[in-house]
Amino acid sequence: MTFKQIEAFYWAATLASFSLAAERLHLSQSSLSKRLAELEAQLGKPLFDRSGHRASLTTAGQTFLPLARKLLCTVDEVRESMADTPVVKGVCRFGMGELAALSWLPQFVARARQLYPELVLEPRIDMGRVLEEKVESGELDFAVVAGTSRRGAITSHAIRDVNFLWGAAPVLVGSRREITSELLVQVAVITMPSDAGSAREFDDWLVKTERVVDRRLECNNLAAIAGMVVAGVGISFLPEAWVRQLAARGDVVVMECRPPLPPLSYSFQARRDDIRPLVRQMRQLVSEVADFGLPNRML
Repeated sequence: MTFKQIEAFYWAATLASFSLAAERLHLSQSSLSKRLAELEAQLGKPLFDRSGHRASLTTAGQTFLPLARKLLCTVDEVRESMADTPVVKGVCRFGMGELAALSWLPQFVARARQLYPELVLEPRIDMGRVLEEKVESGELDFAVVAGTSRRGAITSHAIRDVNFLWGAAPVLVGSRREITSELLVQVAVITMPSDAGSAREFDDWLVKTERVVDRRLECNNLAAIAGMVVAGVGISFLPEAWVRQLAARGDVVVMECRPPLPPLSYSFQARRDDIRPLVRQMRQLVSEVADFGLPNRML
């Protein structure tokens, strides 16, 4: 029984498919299957039931899984304790929302490459719901998204809170500088899609303040929303740093809102059973680097 065989079993048992496990270990699927077969032969029992559409753990596999996890954790602890510097290498596929991508993603990638030159970073930019699904399936190692996950397989660690301000083109609102019930039914309100964290916060705010929106325009791109606000298509709430940046140029005016929209919390999300030092190191680095207040150079 070898470490590589146990590692192959662990990821095959915990990820959504053998193909994802093979990808995680940088193996071909045939090489992964060979390691699993060798392990099963040594143990004298099948660890997977392969009779169905998708392989599932046998009773022996369920018994062996916590033991395998314990063994891998012990090996990682030994490696970390004996290494002069953290050993982080391989490929790291991670996800971020558009706001992170347009603010601190470049600084994060640059810092990670400096600290871990043997690590290959592959960022994916998408909506939070999509990124959560990919973290759960094992397609992504981690994601930084708005809110906390309700999925039992995912653990969420708070990173930063982001404040939002309302902005509007001067030509659209004239001398008005406050978000009122009347204004919300007179002009279009541009938001992210309803499953986005900021849109959910806005919907809760509407309920709590007993206000309604007559015309709502949804767009899944924050930069495009900012562009439409500048063009006078409608009003919207955007990250505070963005609104201040646009207001300083005279493109928008800041609209006062009572009560203000609550800050949106962003979290680092990873699989609860992912025991690799890579995930711990990336979470620490994200906590150090994340800064949603950086100016957006694309505006």
